[in-house]
Amino acid sequence: MEQQHNRAGGAGAHDPIQLSLDAVTRRLVRPAFLHNLTPSRLPSQAASDSSLSPGEAPHAEARSSPHHHAHHPQHHRHHSLLNPASHSADVVPVDEVDLIAPLVQEPAADGTAPTLADCVWSHLESGFVGARHAFATMATTMQTFAHGHQDLVLAVDFNYFGTRMVTASSDHRLKVWDKKDDSWALIESWKAHDAEIVDVKWNGPFMGEVVGSIGEDGRCKLWQEDVTEVPMSSSRFKLITNLVSQTHAPFMSLDFKNIMQETWLALITRDGHLSVYEPVDQSSLAEWSLLADHYVCRDNPPERHEEVGFKVVFHKEKLPCWTAIMAGLDRKSLSLAVAAMKDVLIFRTDKAKKFYHIATLKGARGIIRDLAWANGSMRGFDILATASKDGAIRIYELSTPRSDKASTSGTSSSATVTETVSSPSPSRPRKNAPSGIGAGLAGASKAPDQSHDNNEQYPGRIRQVAKLTDELTNHHGAVWRVAFSQMGDLLVSTGDDGTIRTWKKAVNGRWEEYAEIGKPAQE
Repeated sequence: MEQQHNRAGGAGAHDPIQLSLDAVTRRLVRPAFLHNLTPSRLPSQAASDSSLSPGEAPHAEARSSPHHHAHHPQHHRHHSLLNPASHSADVVPVDEVDLIAPLVQEPAADGTAPTLADCVWSHLESGFVGARHAFATMATTMQTFAHGHQDLVLAVDFNYFGTRMVTASSDHRLKVWDKKDDSWALIESWKAHDAEIVDVKWNGPFMGEVVGSIGEDGRCKLWQEDVTEVPMSSSRFKLITNLVSQTHAPFMSLDFKNIMQETWLALITRDGHLSVYEPVDQSSLAEWSLLADHYVCRDNPPERHEEVGFKVVFHKEKLPCWTAIMAGLDRKSLSLAVAAMKDVLIFRTDKAKKFYHIATLKGARGIIRDLAWANGSMRGFDILATASKDGAIRIYELSTPRSDKASTSGTSSSATVTETVSSPSPSRPRKNAPSGIGAGLAGASKAPDQSHDNNEQYPGRIRQVAKLTDELTNHHGAVWRVAFSQMGDLLVSTGDDGTIRTWKKAVNGRWEEYAEIGKPAQE
């Protein structure tokens, strides 16, 4: 080691390691694919150091760690490696460069030892090619396994940590799976409904292992895991709640909202009746009380023969957007998006936990199949995405005006008149009350068009404006599902064309397609 230190200490043009590393630099800046390479085009593991420039060698940077500085003083000059010098690449004996031992290749057939430049170049080239190949393989193949249901699987949901999965099927059964390494192990299977199960959700992570399911039998059931029961005994998940549809129409969608140890449940039926429940005792989910209910299509109910589309989605973040809080929104306000045919209604709660209608998202030309909130309360505005039968994904921004007196005219796609969803008290008789769906159990009364007084009259209420910012039409057919990444910067969608597409927000604010899995169906 002393001999190596002595060699390393002699900085200058005769340092063989320095000359070889400079030769590597000259080789690295030549290939076209390295010039065009950016961190965003590599898998996340290969792009962890986003500060690397397209021509910079990541291995050279990695070797400038404190450990290697201590043993190799010459590497304090690692910045000079970015300057392609015109030195010759001398042959470096293998026993003198333990620093690059993993990169050393076997001698050639003619007995000549490879240069350091050849070793590092070969290693980098194979590494980058391998990374690109792994990414391409990941993007074109999907892991499949036999679900064991006797009919179609209609709903799938993962728990908060992604370690458990529940599947719901037309065979009336639920199945719970635990992730074991790279596979899924079946933990429990049981008959949950007397009809096909159309939706299922995990509740958590602070309320225990609870699963909520809805079926065509018009019931919403909550199941709590009993870990003392043996797996695959059909009794590991106990029925703790059995809610019946108030309108006798089957439920179509459900969702949970959790704020630490508090939880809420939203349901909507096929005739557009929205209901929100909260537990009588937040420490137990056995008994629930009705917090609010409302017909979302009261003024324009769908015809009996018409295909319907209703869905409820809570905003899952603990806190609302900070600009809304600064404007007076309650910090524990519940934010609920409700897909009602071709529109999306946005509801929030005030300090009294009363739901009120704050905005409407318009623009869809077909019924809305799915919708999603994007996390990012520090962004300054909310982002929502909808998937429509017309084949388009629409991105909306929900912002809070700086002044309550700000104008809401222009390109806004939101109705900003506040609409209060009453609590489930007996409805008052009304003149010319519409029949059927329009005669909701809890009608909505329009507040005076003086929204700047809302926060004074109803503490915790604010005005917001929704705007359609993007319309993505790359799918060849109806879009069925949309979901944002945990950070809210990526959007994933799937549709009738058999593809899974990933979208990323560009610098110009528009959403652009980032990756595609699968091939579009042949027209």
